[in-house]
Amino acid sequence: MEHEENLKRQRKASVVTLYLSSTHTIFVENNPETRKETWVLHSMVCSVERPPTTPAGSQLILRCKDFRVFQVLIPQERDCVDVHASLVRLSRPGVCLFQDSKTLKLFRFFLLF
Repeated sequence: MEHEENLKRQRKASVVTLYLSSTHTIFVENNPETRKETWVLHSMVCSVERPPTTPAGSQLILRCKDFRVFQVLIPQERDCVDVHASLVRLSRPGVCLFQDSKTLKLFRFFLLF
């Protein structure tokens, strides 16, 4: 293949801070030397899985449409449930969700004026 490119993949675990914005999930490494940021567009998320809780904490697995996989270990189960629910909603824009007999509509576009 002419245009083959070898991508450097980081396979080691690192401590990150997770940010959720209206359009992206952002992973920021806590290492002050590198401070690397990884931005994932919500529309690129294919699935969000939450396997059973382990003694170390609750795990989230984000599978992206570009074949990237992010495994996140969150110490508190309640925080993991909240992040999972938010990511499921944010990764499926324009879907009506029924919650407590109220309809919540997530919009496809985010406009700033």
